[in-house]
Amino acid sequence: MSLKRDLPTSTMSGFALSASLVLTILNILLHNIPNNIQTVGDELLKLNQTEGVANAVTTVVVYFRGFDTLGEIAVLFIASLGIGLMLDANKRCDIKAKSNFMLQTASKLLFPIIMLFGIYVMVYGHLSPGGGFQGGVIVASGVLLLLISFNEFELSHKVVSMLEMFAGASYVIIGLIGLLVLDKFLGNFLPNDVANMGMLLSGGIIPIIYIIVGVKVGSEMSVISENLIKRCEDV
Repeated sequence: MSLKRDLPTSTMSGFALSASLVLTILNILLHNIPNNIQTVGDELLKLNQTEGVANAVTTVVVYFRGFDTLGEIAVLFIASLGIGLMLDANKRCDIKAKSNFMLQTASKLLFPIIMLFGIYVMVYGHLSPGGGFQGGVIVASGVLLLLISFNEFELSHKVVSMLEMFAGASYVIIGLIGLLVLDKFLGNFLPNDVANMGMLLSGGIIPIIYIIVGVKVGSEMSVISENLIKRCEDV
């Protein structure tokens, strides 16, 4: 009985102690905050003015932390490979319903527009919102539109594999060239016209890397879409 009576008191004491500790810490922090807080983002924006491109996010993703981006596209490749292994190629079949005339006609009209927009997003990713990941997914969405519109449409796995290998190898080679020339992986060894940061031909290797990322992402997402659509019910 005594324990039950003492429990509320001990609980209230714990809450009071926790509250006092939190207030003490907040008081210390509020009285010691400098007038101008310097964050990592501030330093990156300053560095972007001399080494980056108009879209600072692009600079961070494919230049300042380009090695991390290489890991991200490697993860996407592993996901694509895993889906392909789980969905056995010998058990693939067409189980989707035949699309109607309107969908087929619309897909023929929309496909080139989607592809053009995806390429635009990749090429101009260093100047405006967008980039390799976004452009690659847009291109893959165009392929997905054809897959759901035409039962007979199939990806050329030979072409897709060549594009994917070319993109992955190019990324690593560009990074190694920067390491040899500037002693820095993905070092910007090409001229970077910072004075004309808003121009298409500016940024050195940064726009090239983003286009490579777009090709790799588009290839892998297209393969994933086809594997998921052309599977059998018992897979």
